[in-house]
Amino acid sequence: MNWNLRAKHGEYYAVATWRSPDNKRKERWVPLKILEKEDRKREAHSLLDQLSAPDAFDINDLEKTNRTLESLGLYKFDSNWRVERAGLEPRASVGHPIVYEPTKDMTASQVSEGQMALKKGKRMLFGDYLAIWFNIHKDGIAMSSVASLKGQVFHIIAPWFNKEKITLLGIQPEDIEAFYRERAEAGAGANTLRHYHGTIRCALQYAFKRGYVVNNIADRVEKPKKGDFKGSFFDEEELSNLLKAVKGSNVEFAIYMAAYYGLRREEICGLKWDAIDFQYKTMTIKHTLVECVIDGEQKLYFRDSTKTKSSFRTLPISDETMNKLLDMKERQEKMKTLFGGRYNHDYDDYIYVFENGDIVRPNWVTYNFRKALVENGMRKIRFHDLRHSCATLLRHEGVPMENIQKWLGHSNIQTTEGIYAHYDDSKSLDTLKVISGALDDKKPGNEMK
Repeated sequence: MNWNLRAKHGEYYAVATWRSPDNKRKERWVPLKILEKEDRKREAHSLLDQLSAPDAFDINDLEKTNRTLESLGLYKFDSNWRVERAGLEPRASVGHPIVYEPTKDMTASQVSEGQMALKKGKRMLFGDYLAIWFNIHKDGIAMSSVASLKGQVFHIIAPWFNKEKITLLGIQPEDIEAFYRERAEAGAGANTLRHYHGTIRCALQYAFKRGYVVNNIADRVEKPKKGDFKGSFFDEEELSNLLKAVKGSNVEFAIYMAAYYGLRREEICGLKWDAIDFQYKTMTIKHTLVECVIDGEQKLYFRDSTKTKSSFRTLPISDETMNKLLDMKERQEKMKTLFGGRYNHDYDDYIYVFENGDIVRPNWVTYNFRKALVENGMRKIRFHDLRHSCATLLRHEGVPMENIQKWLGHSNIQTTEGIYAHYDDSKSLDTLKVISGALDDKKPGNEMK
């Protein structure tokens, strides 16, 4: 049986042709109830794809039909065409074996069903495929990344492609580019678009490796250009004033560790006592505490790992830092006695806790850092910019870029150079002095005779 899309009298039809047992050619025209307009042609093709999916309908179905969508058991639901046979329970949509649900994870059986449908060559909306891919892919990535990826897939990418009725087999470079344009018009920045591109390409690459598609269409799409980084930093005087302003407060430790050691907030909150070697005065960054929102709920993830392999690093501890840590350890023991049964012992292994033993959350650090800046009339920067400030001070002191890379735990030197290259203007000032000196020799009265 073959299906084709045809237009007649200003309306689209799905036309089925087949041979009867006596070798007679038979034909059925099924009105799709879609007007013949260019902007609705894709919608018509999408419905045709569903009708022509393997095992959607057999010849007997068409022999008995009065050539209407209703007679074929089609009805509209959530903007997707679904199939329900008379006398049978509603089944998965033709070409859409998985029902796309915006915020819910799929069960293992749903994922398996979707994979089987893809393996058999059944057509599927790209957004529905993304849901399957996400539920397979999520097990291999960090929970903080899962939350971000889930938001991308279920709330932005998949809804757009499903709205446009774009299938996995029918997706074209122009479709992806149209998605980027619409998101850019909605206010998405260049780096956000690059994240979308990475997600789409990764999903299509999986489909290519599994044989669901013959190539990765995303490779024919120009990757959105990276946006200019616009960070900021505090100079030595500003850092000194900030540390004086927050001295004795709960946020002091976070600011100190970010400014002196360039630690990320997740690394600061995740610090454990076993990471501190008091004998050799070293600190190993090997634990992180990640805070993220999953399905509208704020959750904490305690990880005995770092953001990247390069983030795992051992740093020397100054005498000042050592004294701070010893004071914090002594204070924790006093608070345990003072609070008694009201003390939270769940986080005894962690360094950065409140008086009652509760863990300090990354988002609390960010909020109270901003609050400290406002209360003390200081210039607004991000908490992460303290890490940049640390790198900038190191550069001004002549520390090689390779050393700064290791100190901050960057995966490659390009990351370090790309972020901090424009901060160091000391070399420009040296150049200016050279130029000024040379020009001074050429001032009127100093020309060579």
